[in-house]
Amino acid sequence: MSSVLRCRAVQALRCSSILQARAFTVTAAPNQVAAKAEGIIGEEQKVAARPVSEVPGPRKYPILGTVPSMLIDDSFKSKQLHHYFEKIVKMYGPIVQIHSPFNPPAVIIVNPDDCEIMLRATMENPIRDGFHSLKKIRQNAVDNYFNHKTGLLSENGEEWWRVRSRVQTSMMKPKNVVSYLPEMDQITLDFMERIAYLQSQHGEMPSDFQNEIYKWALESVGIVALNRRLGCLDPNITEESEPIKLINLVNEIFIDINHLEFNLHIWEVFPTPTYKKLKNNHEEFLKLADRNIRETEASLLAQAPDDDRELTLMEALLLKPGLTRKDVVTLILDMLFAGIDTTSHTLGFTLYLLARNPEVQARLQEEVDTVLGDHQGPLTPKHLAQLSYLKAVIKESMRIFPIVIGVGRTLDKDVVLSGFLVPKGWAAFAISRVMNLDESLFPRPKEFIPERWLRHKPLGPIHPYAFLPFGAGTRMCIGRRIAEQEMYTFLTRVMQRFTVDYQYEDIDMVCKLVFTPSQPLKFSFTERR
Repeated sequence: MSSVLRCRAVQALRCSSILQARAFTVTAAPNQVAAKAEGIIGEEQKVAARPVSEVPGPRKYPILGTVPSMLIDDSFKSKQLHHYFEKIVKMYGPIVQIHSPFNPPAVIIVNPDDCEIMLRATMENPIRDGFHSLKKIRQNAVDNYFNHKTGLLSENGEEWWRVRSRVQTSMMKPKNVVSYLPEMDQITLDFMERIAYLQSQHGEMPSDFQNEIYKWALESVGIVALNRRLGCLDPNITEESEPIKLINLVNEIFIDINHLEFNLHIWEVFPTPTYKKLKNNHEEFLKLADRNIRETEASLLAQAPDDDRELTLMEALLLKPGLTRKDVVTLILDMLFAGIDTTSHTLGFTLYLLARNPEVQARLQEEVDTVLGDHQGPLTPKHLAQLSYLKAVIKESMRIFPIVIGVGRTLDKDVVLSGFLVPKGWAAFAISRVMNLDESLFPRPKEFIPERWLRHKPLGPIHPYAFLPFGAGTRMCIGRRIAEQEMYTFLTRVMQRFTVDYQYEDIDMVCKLVFTPSQPLKFSFTERR
């Protein structure tokens, strides 16, 4: 990197007050798809549509809406929401209306055509209802830490687009993410040694192996967000260490948010015990994460300004016109917050499915052996580009075990879904698990068949809106590229070195805001010879 750019980066770090005071111009969100969206939702179709009042659904009560009907249903459990949605779709059809206090009226949809209409119609203004509790806590943070701005997870409208439009190039440009591949690979190789050690000590993975994967995930996302190792994989790490505290806090925050968001929002009126718990956990997480961010800033300041290395992600974002230091800090907080459980759980499910399907595992190992050969150095982008079956394996895992409940939007215009006119102001939620297990969309839906994703599509074409693990359009997951690279690297190195087995109870999903495996991940890893 040139000395001019390095000096600019150092100046940005030293003059955060100047960065905070920068003026910016809000850019309108892209509208290239607007005409296409209007074509899908034409006036004639609106006139012919049935009113939303005729959409079937659970019995609705005054004030409380459909909440009482949901709560008395045996299948409704906050940790097993996917089973409830599977049941009501089977009862009422591909569109179901639900109502709850403090939230807009909503329809549940499971038709990918409806999902496409919803996402295209809201592309210009993708309002995502949710994270109300997190938003409230950040708006009322101690010392106004967030300047009443709450980050990409919970913001909508112009404030969301102001940040998103300025960070998406740095976060999603493949070249920027690939620059972290050597460090990610080394972290993963270190974790392979940890797996080998645990296998030798216990004869299988201990019942808390999910926590071990959390450590790998935090170390991996930390190298991108903070540009340094956090020490998560130190064999002598203690429960009182900062990395372990961060992991535990994230797990608790996810559980708290899930409870607050998917039950009566009494906490909007007065602080409930769970709300207070979330507030305390978030404040502790913020304190620890902010300390790590400041340490990274200090280390960057200490480096020579004429260093030839490339800008780190943090430096690139701090130099971005229109972003304040607190914008950048909030984004990095959310990267740490969202980057632990999501990739960890997906890989836990993937290892389980590979263990249960040894023929798939053998084919994947064959592909890894062919691509890597006798290569002894770090993984390269060329290696990852050739691992088509590995990518299909991860896709198929996310189809059977989606990590989130679905994709939702609050409508800013009237749309027609399944023949019903759903008015502006209503919310629509496409439920991933129901679509992913629909036999008309995915033949042999409960079978683990990665081949369905290969280019020749042996099981038939796949509707582009039937499978959206990272969302779609302008509100697609900002960390997608990072998460994919982490998972590709992890699975490549596991399959290169081990054969995985699992001999215990079947694993289902448990909802803790994101889905987590229902059973301990007591895998056995056998060294390949």
